[in-house]
Amino acid sequence: MKIRGFRYFMSEASKNVFSNGWMSLASIFTVLASLLVFGFFLVLTVNLNYIATQLEGDYEIILIVDETYNKDQVKELGEKIKAVENVKDLTLNTKESRLEEWKTELGAELLEGYEEDNPLRDWYMLTLEDLSQADATIESIEDFDGIAKIVRNQDTIDKLVTMTNYLGRVSIWVMIALALVSVFIISNTIKLTVFTRSKEINIMKFVGATDWFIRWPFIIEGIIIGLIGAIISFIVVAYGYQGILGLIGALDISFVKFKPFSSVVLPLIGAFIALGVVLGGLGSLISVRKHLKV
Repeated sequence: MKIRGFRYFMSEASKNVFSNGWMSLASIFTVLASLLVFGFFLVLTVNLNYIATQLEGDYEIILIVDETYNKDQVKELGEKIKAVENVKDLTLNTKESRLEEWKTELGAELLEGYEEDNPLRDWYMLTLEDLSQADATIESIEDFDGIAKIVRNQDTIDKLVTMTNYLGRVSIWVMIALALVSVFIISNTIKLTVFTRSKEINIMKFVGATDWFIRWPFIIEGIIIGLIGAIISFIVVAYGYQGILGLIGALDISFVKFKPFSSVVLPLIGAFIALGVVLGGLGSLISVRKHLKV
């Protein structure tokens, strides 16, 4: 496409956006409504996956240390465990610290004298990088000398992994479905605009204009409409998201942790602009196609 031709297409597209008035406004609102639904679901999916990942990352497996091990041996065992692949974090909970916790909860007098003959054991609390690889990781650790017992709830692990995978699959299919519905709605809305200028298209065909020469102003018009709708919908979703984050912070809901706005703003605006351009351009392309058959 030559620069002069591009300027002509841009000029015609911009002129058509404003000259069509209500038709353009209807198309913009269609894009806006579609992207608001899409944006809401995208933000919800991102945060549900984020929460699921947090639950996976916070899930702890307990490794109980042999009661005959002294402090140096316990420390050495911890270094071996840390070196195992897929180990994210390892925290030592000593029998002395747990005895002090029990004294606080049950009363110091009730547990007096257990300092010299502590019946508790040291244990390590283990978190994994990838919970779906828990079996392989545990197999690498369970034969280590000094590991007396491993405490884990396999049902909980399976449920967390299943939930994360399910959310990932569902989110992809719902987003594809929303995109297809959006293209259908936008193409039908823009068809009304194209239909009002079908005679103009026919005349251009009869005087020898190529199909793509006729298509480009409509495609660029659709892209402009898509961009306007995308920018407005992004602003609405951004303000709504920040409002929700502020509400969660004000209510001090510690068990709900959404992604900070700064970490989603760039992917969000990129997705909105890309979808606005694709939906607007594709909707126009589909709409104008049948009017080229003269």
